[in-house]
Amino acid sequence: MKKTTTHLNTLAITKSSFGLLSSGEETHLFTLTNNKNMKICITNYGGAIVSIKTPDNKGHLADIVLGYDSIEGYENDSDYLGAIVGRYAGRIKEGIVILDEQIMTLSLNHENNQLHGGNQALNKQLWQAETEILSEQVSLTLKHTSPDGHNGFSGEVQFCVKYTLNNNNELAVEYFAHTNKTTIINLTQHSYFNLAGHDQGSILNHQVQLNADYFLPMNNQAYPTGEKLKVKNTPHDFTALASLSTVIDASNEQIKIAKGYDNYWLVNATNAIQTLKDYAAKIVEPMSGRKLTLYTDQPSIILYTGNYLNANLDNNQKGKNGTIYQAQYGLCIEPQRAFDHSISNASYKPFSSCILRPEQPFYSKSIYVFDVI
Repeated sequence: MKKTTTHLNTLAITKSSFGLLSSGEETHLFTLTNNKNMKICITNYGGAIVSIKTPDNKGHLADIVLGYDSIEGYENDSDYLGAIVGRYAGRIKEGIVILDEQIMTLSLNHENNQLHGGNQALNKQLWQAETEILSEQVSLTLKHTSPDGHNGFSGEVQFCVKYTLNNNNELAVEYFAHTNKTTIINLTQHSYFNLAGHDQGSILNHQVQLNADYFLPMNNQAYPTGEKLKVKNTPHDFTALASLSTVIDASNEQIKIAKGYDNYWLVNATNAIQTLKDYAAKIVEPMSGRKLTLYTDQPSIILYTGNYLNANLDNNQKGKNGTIYQAQYGLCIEPQRAFDHSISNASYKPFSSCILRPEQPFYSKSIYVFDVI
């Protein structure tokens, strides 16, 4: 397929073929470029961010997200590389949800739970794409309608995700959803970042700072226990910038369970989206000087250090340029909402913020700012 490109000044959007799915459907790759030569490639399959190219402190460009060279990799992927995750991001124990005194039984796809919306969830759908270019930004809008009963979820839900890149190296991700029946929802973006470059190995030299005084501990099955613990004097304290290699404690019970970090942190109350002053997370790679700052309107974030990235080595699943991604080669910072699996809440009732009703459409926004120190 011939590439099509839209330009305005130095802003541009390029659309090209990204290959055929096993169903025979064609996928596309959209490249968003700003006037600082930052480039972000996104496929309409799963809404996945395929690459983000940003400069280091010497001006050298590198691709800083893990991904695949072709659509085949994304179709076979089980690590959610770069994808939009939902209907419900996270684990739902036994796939049981009690909603308005009715039991919703979800399909199981990960041992005894439903993970990230089940099989053929939003990350495995071919979304409809629209592009827009304005004087200071370019946008890619993706739309998908999930039918009533898909993977056990009630309600037909119309999803929309809008990616916008501006000339300040800010990537905004906006989520919209509307349902015709009461259901649950929790959406996030699941890119794995390695600010040194996607093929540069371990991320344990990355420095992390989280605007969070509390985290949610998990039990041995990786469900939140219902407790809310202070991060102070724990390996989960990122209130000041800290190198992952110096704070990770292999003897810590939480880190043993997850084989690294994979908890919810409760973001301190902010006006992040309105002011871009109150961040949720900062990530710094000291050698390249690259810095990523996350702002979000969501109440919690998950810091996941890619602890299971080597799980597919037996399947010869290779990333971009033939790279074999191993454990802790990338990290995710996932703004989202937490499901309550506390022992005292054995009825599996979701938090009210996770309930989507016909009269209350869903909206959320996160902004990723790319810079150097």
